[in-house]
Amino acid sequence: MKHSFFSLIATVMFATAPVSGVSVSGGDGVYNDGRIAYAPVKLTEAEKQIIAPSVEAGHKRYEPEYRMTATDISGWQYHMDAQSGHYHDVRGSFSYAGTLLDYDDPQYRQRAFDIIEKTISLQETNPASPYCGVWPYFEEEPVATKKTPVDFNWADFNAVSLLDIYTGHRDELPQDLRKKIEDALILAAKSIQRRNVHPNYTNIAIMGTYVTYMVSHLFNLPEMQEYAQKKLKTFYDWTREKNGFSEYNSPTYTITAIDELNRMQRHIVEPEAKRMIDELYATGWTMIARHYHKPTAQWTGPQSRSYGSLVGGAFYGLLYQASDGKIDIPGRNEYPDVKIRHRIPENLLPYFLNPQYPRCEKDVFENSDPQITGTSYLTGKYALSTSSVSSLWNQRRPFLAYWGTPEKPSYLQVRLLHDLYDFSAAIWFGAQKDNTVLAAINFAPDGGDRHLYLSPLDNGKFMAKDLRLRFEFGNTGAGVLAVPKTSHAPVDFTIDGLRFHVQLYYGVFEKFEGHWETGGDGKTAWMDYVIYTGDETEIDLTGIDTAALGFAFALASDGDRIPAGKAAGEVRNGILSAEWNGLKVSAPVKPENRPRNF
Repeated sequence: MKHSFFSLIATVMFATAPVSGVSVSGGDGVYNDGRIAYAPVKLTEAEKQIIAPSVEAGHKRYEPEYRMTATDISGWQYHMDAQSGHYHDVRGSFSYAGTLLDYDDPQYRQRAFDIIEKTISLQETNPASPYCGVWPYFEEEPVATKKTPVDFNWADFNAVSLLDIYTGHRDELPQDLRKKIEDALILAAKSIQRRNVHPNYTNIAIMGTYVTYMVSHLFNLPEMQEYAQKKLKTFYDWTREKNGFSEYNSPTYTITAIDELNRMQRHIVEPEAKRMIDELYATGWTMIARHYHKPTAQWTGPQSRSYGSLVGGAFYGLLYQASDGKIDIPGRNEYPDVKIRHRIPENLLPYFLNPQYPRCEKDVFENSDPQITGTSYLTGKYALSTSSVSSLWNQRRPFLAYWGTPEKPSYLQVRLLHDLYDFSAAIWFGAQKDNTVLAAINFAPDGGDRHLYLSPLDNGKFMAKDLRLRFEFGNTGAGVLAVPKTSHAPVDFTIDGLRFHVQLYYGVFEKFEGHWETGGDGKTAWMDYVIYTGDETEIDLTGIDTAALGFAFALASDGDRIPAGKAAGEVRNGILSAEWNGLKVSAPVKPENRPRNF
């Protein structure tokens, strides 16, 4: 089913229920000027019990000599100089301070004030710095001396935390601390305005709109007020044109988006702005509903950005809250921010409660060349989804399958690994018809290694000890039952009562001879086509004439058909073309720069 922007949200124009104890109708500490509104946060005892574990966790992480919370880090991350150690984190400290104030235990009020004052002081305030208004991740890695890229998003995230504190507890704050918060918010909002992210950066575009809108009206900044209103309209128009958020179908960023839009619903009350916000909020829920697979309680693909291949307790808690308890999935957690009160639009509830299977959801995520489309085939036993064009960056999910139960969902994800980490320079091309997929993969010299943009290849060159295509079967104890007898022979096997069919119809990477192997760790199993493994060697994509892979795939339960015959691919004029089961796919075999709209 293909849907336009308004086809499922036209009737959904509602305001979200206010936070307990928060009203814009009047009373002590309540503010409403017809454009923005806020009121003191007064949680119920039940709500305090929900956030009590967060309070306790914060207590354990708090180090009074630093007046911050601490965390131990391990592993590489785009914006961190260190890869291990004990660090004092900015965002966690602001969050803990805000939670302490919401919890309203008098013995910890001064602690909250101390944390806020200390953590604000870590903001870059040098007006000559391009990072003015931004906070570092950690006290130990100041913005001014960082070696890895500064994360400008920390102006947005931390300003939202400070706005929560300011609007929910303004009258409690000591006057000097209130002034420091005001100054920090203005610096952060100015940083956001200078950066002026494109509306295709969904969550940051929404968050930045909220921050600049609120700060400009709280502190009477007319030029920024005009900017914020225009930014909201620009994002709204962009989303309408794209039939949804640019960071499409993202479990991570769609939830972040509806969280922030819900926050905007509570605090931005100017009628025209509110209308746009309400429609954008319904848009987020429309994407979630159409890609929800009730038999597994999973969020099907394809996904533009995701930090994991399975959703779990937090997502289930969101659905429980937003459905008034109608959707109650085992293993759910309470939604952690009790000030956010979600509600699923009534016209979307059937997708969660009484879905129709089998059905095929079709999306157009990007209209410009190359057009990016998505297909998700949902049945009572499994769900299979692909995108037409994508990359194999570790946050992308251009190929996903789910099966199992809500208590034990399993998944299949396709990955291209460089030294066992997802290789962002691998470009995906796919076609899908119901339970069958035909795919091709090539490589972009101007692509990234571990990140699309933050770790670019060195003019198409990279060092490698290992390069492989992986079919990863997650959260299943069953091992892969077979591997192909030869590189391009089809293989069929059964896992959890489902039949899987895989055939690598093409696999050429310059001089390397590939082979199949399997492995597993008890919870995850994998079937790998190993392109290269051995001593570290330099690979130069600009000097390679042929580097491409292609495979056919089918997934079947009782009554489903796996097509007979092998997929066939041929190369003509530098283009790999393949056909199978009425599907067609093509891709250049010589590495070339990635598609324009990547």
